[in-house]
Amino acid sequence: MTASRLRSIAVGSALLLVLLGAGRVAFFGIPNRPPIVASVDVERLFNNLDFREKEVERIEALAKTYDSQLEDIRTQIEDYQAELENFEQGGEAWLELSKKAEDSISEYQAIEQFARFKIEAERAKTIKTVYERIKDEIAVFCQEQSPAIDYVFVDDTISEFGPSGAEEMQRQIASRRLLYTADAFDITDVMLARMNGSGG
Repeated sequence: MTASRLRSIAVGSALLLVLLGAGRVAFFGIPNRPPIVASVDVERLFNNLDFREKEVERIEALAKTYDSQLEDIRTQIEDYQAELENFEQGGEAWLELSKKAEDSISEYQAIEQFARFKIEAERAKTIKTVYERIKDEIAVFCQEQSPAIDYVFVDDTISEFGPSGAEEMQRQIASRRLLYTADAFDITDVMLARMNGSGG
């Protein structure tokens, strides 16, 4: 068998494999039914979940704890400042009291800064946790349906456009992904009931 004949067979075999592979992708890769789609008002869902409310209450309680600490220190600083008036400026007692006031001011600033970062971090953590729970619960819900729901879109047709100039209005329009959603396929209330424990 000649070299050119062997080369032709090799090229033909390679082409056949490619075509078979493409056919396999076409056969297995294309769904044989339309997708089942639902929508959700994620903002309403997010804001009305019971466990989110508990997290908000926890963070507010933490913030009040820091506020209480800061109020105690603020009162102490005011007491030091009032007491300083009873001593001669530059005297030993005045300097000692002034040092205490400065230390208290430094402590106040440190706690205030730490509290601000801590509360912000806790809020960010809560937002992420709530979002992940929504996402996981929707995935489970969709898989439980028969037939299963293939896609859940965030309904961004709900919120009104804010007052703005032409450029900002263009940005608001460009940021939207859905132009219309049918109420019949909205699962917000179903998910609220399910995630708040009243959906069975």
